[in-house]
Amino acid sequence: MVVRTPRTNVITTPRVVYTRPVPTVRVVRTIPARAVVMNYGGLRYHYFGGLFYRYLNGSYIVVNPPVGITVESLPEGYKQVVVGTDIYFYSSGNFYVQEDRQYKIVEPPLNAIVYDLPNEAEKVKIDGETYYQYNETLYQKVKTVGGKGYKVVGGIEA
Repeated sequence: MVVRTPRTNVITTPRVVYTRPVPTVRVVRTIPARAVVMNYGGLRYHYFGGLFYRYLNGSYIVVNPPVGITVESLPEGYKQVVVGTDIYFYSSGNFYVQEDRQYKIVEPPLNAIVYDLPNEAEKVKIDGETYYQYNETLYQKVKTVGGKGYKVVGGIEA
């Protein structure tokens, strides 16, 4: 298995046992009429309240947004996250950076600390260590001055 981080690839030994969590799928029949329709990478997305949806067989599925897609405003309840000198915005497992007057979804920055993970985050064990996985990103529980946090430590190859 290869664990991805922005600057290095860590190849773990064959003794590592990793079971990929079964994805949680949220399906809704309708979405708010005010949802913004956007096309990105040849796919159609609907965006409202910080959630991205895709239409499938008469229903809408809540999906993780693709890296690079932009929105005009941040979702309600977002948090500012500073990593080094870089400023990110975090909400529902997604990281954004400001570009002009829009906000672009980016890869989770290594060493970013957040204080909440989406309910769909799964606890996984790798080499005896406990991590939390959400959207191919691994977080490790850490103690901070602000209490319990979750630090971005890498990613899982899809």
